[in-house]
Amino acid sequence: MIHKILSRASAYRGALRDSAFVALMLSCNLASAAEPPAGVRHRIEQPAQPLADSLRAIGRQTGVSVLFDPVKVGGRTSRAVSGQLTAVEAIAQALEGSGLELTEMPNGAIVVKAPGTKSSAGTVPAAQSDRSSTGQTGASAADRPGRLGGPGGSSAPVVQASPLTAADEGSARSADAPVSLTRVEVTGTRLKLIDSYGPTPVNVYSRADIERSGQPTLERFLSSLNEAAMSPGEGSLGVTNGQGVVQLRGLPLGSTLVLINGRRVQAAGASGSRFFNLNLIPMAAVERVEIVPVGSSAVYGGDALAGVVNIILKKQLDGLALDARFGSASGVGDGSLSLATGGGDASSSYLLLGSYRKTTPLTMAERGFFLDADYRRFGGIDSRARYCTPGTVSSNTAANLPGLNSTFAAIPPGGAGGAPSIGDFAGTAGQANLCSSYATGKGYVLAHGTESVGLHAAGDLRLRDGWSAFGELSLSKERLRAEETGILMANVLVPATNAYNPFGVAVRVSSRLGTENGVETLQRDTKFARALLGVRGEVLPGWELEATASSTRDDGQHRTWNVTANAAARTAALASSDPSQALNLFTTGRAASDAVLSAIFPGVVRNDEGRKDQLGAFLRGSPLDLPAGPVDVIVGGEAARDRYLSQIVGGTRSGGTRSSSAAYGEARLPLWRQAAGADGPGSKAWDLAALTLAARRDVYGDFGGANTYQAGLEFRPLRSTLLRASSASSFKPPTLVQMNANTVSLTTDAYAIRDPQRGNALVLGGEVLRTANRDLGPEKGRAHSLGAVWEPASLAGTRFGVTAWQVKIDGLIGLLWPQTAVDNEALFPGFVTRAPASGGTPGQITRVLYSEVNYGRLETAGADLEVAHAWKTGATKWTAGASATRTHRYDVALTPGSVAASRLGVRAVDYWAPKWKGRLQLGVDQGAWSLGFTSRFLGSYRDSGTDGRRLGNYWIHDVAATVNLKRLGLGSGLNAVKDARLSLAIANLADRLPEYVGSSPHYDITQADWRGRYASLQLSVSW
Repeated sequence: MIHKILSRASAYRGALRDSAFVALMLSCNLASAAEPPAGVRHRIEQPAQPLADSLRAIGRQTGVSVLFDPVKVGGRTSRAVSGQLTAVEAIAQALEGSGLELTEMPNGAIVVKAPGTKSSAGTVPAAQSDRSSTGQTGASAADRPGRLGGPGGSSAPVVQASPLTAADEGSARSADAPVSLTRVEVTGTRLKLIDSYGPTPVNVYSRADIERSGQPTLERFLSSLNEAAMSPGEGSLGVTNGQGVVQLRGLPLGSTLVLINGRRVQAAGASGSRFFNLNLIPMAAVERVEIVPVGSSAVYGGDALAGVVNIILKKQLDGLALDARFGSASGVGDGSLSLATGGGDASSSYLLLGSYRKTTPLTMAERGFFLDADYRRFGGIDSRARYCTPGTVSSNTAANLPGLNSTFAAIPPGGAGGAPSIGDFAGTAGQANLCSSYATGKGYVLAHGTESVGLHAAGDLRLRDGWSAFGELSLSKERLRAEETGILMANVLVPATNAYNPFGVAVRVSSRLGTENGVETLQRDTKFARALLGVRGEVLPGWELEATASSTRDDGQHRTWNVTANAAARTAALASSDPSQALNLFTTGRAASDAVLSAIFPGVVRNDEGRKDQLGAFLRGSPLDLPAGPVDVIVGGEAARDRYLSQIVGGTRSGGTRSSSAAYGEARLPLWRQAAGADGPGSKAWDLAALTLAARRDVYGDFGGANTYQAGLEFRPLRSTLLRASSASSFKPPTLVQMNANTVSLTTDAYAIRDPQRGNALVLGGEVLRTANRDLGPEKGRAHSLGAVWEPASLAGTRFGVTAWQVKIDGLIGLLWPQTAVDNEALFPGFVTRAPASGGTPGQITRVLYSEVNYGRLETAGADLEVAHAWKTGATKWTAGASATRTHRYDVALTPGSVAASRLGVRAVDYWAPKWKGRLQLGVDQGAWSLGFTSRFLGSYRDSGTDGRRLGNYWIHDVAATVNLKRLGLGSGLNAVKDARLSLAIANLADRLPEYVGSSPHYDITQADWRGRYASLQLSVSW
């Protein structure tokens, strides 16, 4: 396995050749210059709680590394900590009565030790701390969730196992023995690690990162990152129709696994069993987001072909916190309000948070780009259509319209009341009413209007003997509503008997009815509930057991009005000679009574239900020590049951259930440790090489099982340098919808199928059977990465990083078109049924299956690049950095037997990748205020189609500023509050709007944000 990993190096040369451009188009991953000064004061409010928890929380808030021995600290309770304090003052308060004392090291780190021992003059090596990337306060090693392994995120200071002297430890250990620090659980592995870097990159984005981005939703924030090459679009013409989702590396929808607090959630319910809707998570409850941008099925199971997005929710708070936010752009606005309370003592803690959010819709009628669909002004096509208000009437035959010298005529405006006459069309004969059909009425939605309420609760109860019970509860309700274009009448036949038809013969009309008749409307109501209970504790010395039970529900009701017509009712109204029952398509006013219109467009209601119930448990510890250090292992298992049901009221019903189980294991083996003094007198020891292995077996009740494996290698030739490599297999199970498709019998006549084995004769009288493929298998992938991180000791606060990656997916699931099945009959045995052969000629086709199959494949590869530096001038902290993703391969084959086509830098509506995506960032923090600038780069790419229009190659600039009102002393009314901050963020400062593309809807959905310049103001107050 190691040999395979290392042999991949040559495959990445194309990506690494582009690393010379890292200084030009990279996005930010900032690092702090050195250990944050312990003398800076912070507002700290911590309850009485286990001392270890208090020390971790202080480290997180102040950004100062706090070193302690869990054995010495365990079992002690801290005092409550309150006030505007330095890190030293806060820790001193926490230690009162504990029998321990603190020592501040020369580099600012704080060591908690037993009394009566002397402090060493040595320091904690700077290379052993992972630096803060945004100037924000960080976390101690015991609290830190994961290492930032890629561009654009933030990471917190993390102390590794630092080889302090025996005096520093207050113990009888030798001077060369490492301090035993509490380990950190990192996204991308279930092991708890101390090392600030691992074999797999992990990008961490704090809540502050999300807020500073100025983006109004989690989906928009994730789509702006380098590792997300594209998005599925958020308007009504997007793939997800207003639901939040992320596509890492631009890979197919649903190939990125979403976790909440490290645990799976179902991809069902209102999302149609394809993906998890990120909008169901209350934004106010999000603490941070961690991303593993490579496949990780061996650790987390299915759906992780592209990687993992782990959303960490808030878990604790002491007091009250209020956040109010208002955002606005031209024609659109949103606002949110959240109130949280929490507290705790030595035996328990809790958090309760409520939130409300409302957004207004943005439609095509509010953007001048769409008002005139004649795109020749952009060098494009005239996309105007006859679906206007009023529309155009045309002959049903080749002859002219009666009484006119043309086969078509524009319907004149007005016409309310009685029937028009032929003379009313004399001046418009030979003319057509042309318009942007998408912008009629209220226009199709570019960003949906939503209203949502949410509740998030978390609690922890400490039991006896080191055991604790914990729970999480998240509830949300969301209503999405879109009132869009006028009701479509697409070339409908108006009989001569129609009460308003003046021509005396059947004619055809293309139009959209006036808004007085209603508009096409979508409303989706979604309820989301997630509950989890668990226990954890030490079953044996050094062995931790955790067991959880969770249930997640996602129920939605999808309603549409004026979209789907009752064909019989419409035909009757068009043919009616009774004006009270007839449909008048020759007017811009009322076309019919409410009763007639409601009969034609009764509305469609679809109810969707999704549920996932899951049990899980794991045992984690160190079974043995190797010469280089302890071996860390974890073994665990999961059992789950998924359910999906979709039913159109009065119509079809589909869905199914699935039972699954999994067993997994993971181990980290230290291979080689550099001895103290090996790189000079007084130098400390460090782990030189380590190997991580993981394996998982998943078994599903409906399609079988999947085995996945993962291996990672870390090598540190110098303390400041990490070389790493990883290789992983992954899979995505078929969705419940794919495995339980309804069986429907259709006719071959409707598909115009031609038989290549019978001279391309048209297949008539046969059956096309839409059905589920019970032999459908999972999509399978492999991911490889090879990278290096360098934090030069001679240039404190500087980091360079590069990671080359490659992803391959085989067996992509697609719906096999009947003609494709016939053309590739040998590849899909059983899909084509024939009558007996006659005279050596294959028999006639009697049936063709129309079902999902595994036949597509995809391969993409590239490199993530980063450079960061931070420094201080007086009391001002500066941070600057750049990062980029350079994709150099994106090959896709979706037709059986076809050669893979490159989608690298070529726009597609489903999945593709630009060659470059990057970020530059500069930040300044002076305590009472901070200011940050971000520039996002999208590289040049080509439009789809034959013209190959050049797109992209532009920058979008963002700015964010925060003022600490408490520190500035603005008003005596703030004396009663702990903290008060006012933040302003402006995304897309230059108001860059999407570009024209050659195909409908004539803008790139995968890169577009029609909000333009978007400003948001947020007030955060805590008591």
